[in-house]
Amino acid sequence: MKRSNWLWFVGSGLLAILAGVAAILALIWMADRPQPEAETPGQPVVVAQGPISAQSTIRADMVRLEERNDVPSGAINEMGTVLGGRALRDIAEGEVLRVQDVQPAEGDQVPISSLSLGNDHIAVALPADDVLSQWGAVAVGDHVDVLLTLDVILESAMYPEEVLTLSEGQTVQRVERDQSMDNVSVLVLQNLEVLRIIQEPQAEVQQQNRQDQEEQPIPPRKALILKVSPQDAVLLKYFRDSTGQIDLALRLPDNGTLFDVDPVNINYLIRRYGITLPEPLE
Repeated sequence: MKRSNWLWFVGSGLLAILAGVAAILALIWMADRPQPEAETPGQPVVVAQGPISAQSTIRADMVRLEERNDVPSGAINEMGTVLGGRALRDIAEGEVLRVQDVQPAEGDQVPISSLSLGNDHIAVALPADDVLSQWGAVAVGDHVDVLLTLDVILESAMYPEEVLTLSEGQTVQRVERDQSMDNVSVLVLQNLEVLRIIQEPQAEVQQQNRQDQEEQPIPPRKALILKVSPQDAVLLKYFRDSTGQIDLALRLPDNGTLFDVDPVNINYLIRRYGITLPEPLE
């Protein structure tokens, strides 16, 4: 064998040995290297927005939902579990609330005082007399708009043309007017949050049913607790005490658009649809 061929053969063998040793060392290094632990997805838990003192009633502005990786045993993961409840110990800011830390509110309802109203809103009740509310389409947390249809013409004479003088010496008489076209429909309030749906106390319902034993039992009446400004609360009071008809319209909770719509009466319909009024017969 020539000297050059022999050297090439030896060199190739040494390179192969070195490559094998390097591969073995790499495998050993990878096996000894600590593997990164898989990141555990966070779990939503209720934490304190700020310090909560013992025996205080927990309101919505005192807690929040937050994702945590390190979740203690007994952690509460739903806001409704703590709202209206009473703290059994002092709870620090950012601390996770546990079932042993909170005494739940009595009954199924959360007190209105525990809801987040702020300093510029109040809670008012609106009887659930509209179709959406009566048929169960409105739920807690929904946002609604209020529509009102009202007779805007007073029952007493308002205009000179409504008064007819028969002749001299005779009594002045008021012209009878068809009031069926006096109604106007208006979108009066928008984007009101439904805080609660309350029901008439059962004792009053049973008493009413005993008084009307021969008739079909009367189901308990319901009302919506709405979050409104004080001025809007006065408006709702006026609407309830008037002879108008109130209806609700549902909107998405995150839709804060305030719609600019025209009131609708008979004149609006005539203009919009080009209705031609019939001429009086001679």
